[in-house]
Amino acid sequence: MSPPPVALSVVLPAFNEEALLAGCVRQLHDALAVLHVSAEIIVVNDGSRDRTAEIADQLARELPGVIAGHQANQGIGGAFRTGVQLATGEYLMLWPADMPADPADLAPYTEQFGKADVIVGVRQARLGYNPLMRFNAWLYPKLVSTLFGLQLRDVNWIHAYRRSLFARISLTQRGIPMLVEALVRLRDLGATFAEVDVVMKQRLGGVASASRFKVMWRTLTGLFSFWKLWREERRS
Repeated sequence: MSPPPVALSVVLPAFNEEALLAGCVRQLHDALAVLHVSAEIIVVNDGSRDRTAEIADQLARELPGVIAGHQANQGIGGAFRTGVQLATGEYLMLWPADMPADPADLAPYTEQFGKADVIVGVRQARLGYNPLMRFNAWLYPKLVSTLFGLQLRDVNWIHAYRRSLFARISLTQRGIPMLVEALVRLRDLGATFAEVDVVMKQRLGGVASASRFKVMWRTLTGLFSFWKLWREERRS
């Protein structure tokens, strides 16, 4: 008897995450088991300099459905693309290595499987955000709406994509703007969307990169770089 088809491939980029990786992967694995979702967790070691690679390989040996991938450091975008190449699930999801998981976090997405091509998580609160980050979180979706006509309440959280459609798009952005680029290109393909309300969890450790001015600037310039490219593509 052949195994059931994989419903979900969760790609988990990991760069120097030796302190958090094992706990995050085990939580994800247990949560998906509770939901009875046929899934695989693809841990992509993004050129880490600590024990992340060793831990990823050990998890792959211990836990059914966990796959370890390795690459030179290419950032979250490069790690996601590597994970997509290894994925076999009907849906794809990008999950941060520093975020806890329980069944309630994943259920809003899995409940929409088969009903929409793209499932967009909408955070009901922004835990750990300072006033500047809260302002940016309010402004960014409005800027995305103005530039691309993408009417979504939250564009920078957890999404699930139908893999067969995702395979048809090419992404030029490697950092945070990659999420908007994926949504815009899938919208332009005619993908159907569903928004689901989710609870943002407190990070397991560290400081959110979005709080750094360097990351804010890189996000803004990346977004406008994609907008310029997107307009040129539409004209041609």
